Amino acid sequence: MKNTAWKKDYLVVIHSDYDDTWRDMTNPCTFKQAVHFVCHKRFVSAMDRGAIRIVTLSEFATLPKSEVTA
Repeated sequence: MKNTAWKKDYLVVIHSDYDDTWRDMTNPCTFKQAVHFVCHKRFVSAMDRGAIRIVTLSEFATLPKSEVTA
Protein backbone atom coordinates (compact mmCIF):
# COMPACT_ATOMS: atom_id res chain seq x y z
CA MET A 1 0.00 0.00 0.00
CA LYS A 2 1.38 3.37 -1.00
CA ASN A 3 1.57 6.06 1.69
CA THR A 4 0.24 9.42 0.46
CA ALA A 5 0.03 11.18 3.82
CA TRP A 6 2.86 13.62 3.09
CA LYS A 7 1.72 14.68 -0.38
CA LYS A 8 1.07 18.39 -0.63
CA ASP A 9 -1.88 18.33 -2.98
CA TYR A 10 -4.55 20.30 -1.09
CA LEU A 11 -5.51 23.98 -1.17
CA VAL A 12 -7.79 26.19 0.89
CA VAL A 13 -9.91 28.28 -1.48
CA ILE A 14 -12.34 31.15 -0.87
CA HIS A 15 -15.41 32.08 -2.89
CA SER A 16 -15.86 35.61 -4.22
CA ASP A 17 -19.51 36.67 -4.48
CA TYR A 18 -18.55 39.67 -6.60
CA ASP A 19 -17.58 37.72 -9.70
CA ASP A 20 -18.59 34.17 -8.60
CA THR A 21 -15.04 32.77 -8.71
CA TRP A 22 -12.73 30.83 -6.40
CA ARG A 23 -9.30 32.08 -5.24
CA ASP A 24 -6.59 30.08 -3.49
CA MET A 25 -5.63 31.21 0.02
CA THR A 26 -2.72 28.83 0.65
CA ASN A 27 0.17 27.22 -1.11
CA PRO A 28 -0.17 23.48 -1.80
CA CYS A 29 -0.20 21.73 1.57
CA THR A 30 -1.15 18.43 3.22
CA PHE A 31 -4.71 17.80 4.35
CA LYS A 32 -3.74 18.23 8.01
CA GLN A 33 -2.06 21.56 7.27
CA ALA A 34 -5.18 22.75 5.41
CA VAL A 35 -7.46 21.82 8.31
CA HIS A 36 -5.08 23.52 10.76
CA PHE A 37 -5.09 26.68 8.62
CA VAL A 38 -8.90 26.83 8.61
CA CYS A 39 -9.15 26.25 12.35
CA HIS A 40 -6.28 28.56 13.30
CA LYS A 41 -7.59 31.48 11.22
CA ARG A 42 -11.13 30.88 12.60
CA PHE A 43 -12.70 30.24 9.19
CA VAL A 44 -14.86 27.36 10.49
CA SER A 45 -18.10 29.35 10.25
CA ALA A 46 -17.25 30.42 6.69
CA MET A 47 -16.50 26.78 5.87
CA ASP A 48 -19.92 25.78 7.24
CA ARG A 49 -21.55 28.36 4.93
CA GLY A 50 -19.58 27.05 1.95
CA ALA A 51 -17.57 30.22 1.33
CA ILE A 52 -14.27 28.44 2.08
CA ARG A 53 -13.39 24.91 0.93
CA ILE A 54 -10.48 22.50 1.10
CA VAL A 55 -9.91 21.07 -2.38
CA THR A 56 -7.28 19.05 -4.20
CA LEU A 57 -5.13 20.59 -6.89
CA SER A 58 -7.07 18.73 -9.60
CA GLU A 59 -10.39 20.03 -8.24
CA PHE A 60 -9.00 23.58 -8.12
CA ALA A 61 -8.15 23.34 -11.82
CA THR A 62 -11.86 22.80 -12.60
CA LEU A 63 -13.20 25.66 -10.42
CA PRO A 64 -13.97 29.01 -12.10
CA LYS A 65 -11.16 31.52 -11.54
CA SER A 66 -11.08 35.24 -12.19
CA GLU A 67 -9.15 36.51 -15.18
CA VAL A 68 -7.06 39.31 -13.69
CA THR A 69 -5.67 41.69 -16.30
CA ALA A 70 -3.50 44.62 -15.37
